[in-house]
Amino acid sequence: MRLQGRVAIITGAASGIGRATALQFAREGAAVVVADIDQAGGAACADEISAAGGKAIFIETDVREGRDLRRMIEAALEVYGGLDILHNNAFWNAPGAARVISEAEWQSTLAVTLTAVWQGSKLAIPHLLESRSGVILNTASVHSIVGLAGSAAYQAAKGGVLSLTRAMSLELAPRVRVVAILPGAIETPATMAVPVDAHAEFVSQVPLGRMGQAEEVASVAAFLASDEASYITGASIVVDGGYTTR
Repeated sequence: MRLQGRVAIITGAASGIGRATALQFAREGAAVVVADIDQAGGAACADEISAAGGKAIFIETDVREGRDLRRMIEAALEVYGGLDILHNNAFWNAPGAARVISEAEWQSTLAVTLTAVWQGSKLAIPHLLESRSGVILNTASVHSIVGLAGSAAYQAAKGGVLSLTRAMSLELAPRVRVVAILPGAIETPATMAVPVDAHAEFVSQVPLGRMGQAEEVASVAAFLASDEASYITGASIVVDGGYTTR
């Protein structure tokens, strides 16, 4: 098991990519802190891991709140004795073109999707530096590198996640690796809330001809968090069925 003996925090772990990653990390031997604002979904994820013989706790976490981020990290230290992996995965998207989106919608999207990545990492870094295998994984997006009309705040936030990943990778090398994962069209509760016509249009542009599964992103995350990826830092790993090659 590639993550045996390691402690991982995953934000946004109640559903979608975060949930799939929490389950995958646990199967790989990690003790997992499931962090999410969704109490029912987060608790269910942790319970599923425990029922399968893994180690997991749920910490209700609003990543917009510094006190919640501190509590989530303190829980990892108190329950599991350390921290090796932080997966910044929580996101929020208030759709809207730049000319119409409100300031509140802009701020809420950046608070969850970008600022929390910085603040969570800042709080975790002292503990990751104590690990022999410290890793920060940031969920960015294919829309960190290609345009997305009608979601100005989300586009800006995800572009910022990519730039922040590069900056932190230089600041923390060689002791902590920092990597961004750029999912494309992944079948999650968030993406399935989009109208069916929008799905069909997007999938028509994917060379592999389908939406991805959260488990396919989780498998990449597990590899990047492991020693098998020990020479990868500052990189942007695209998981998009070929969408960005067009």
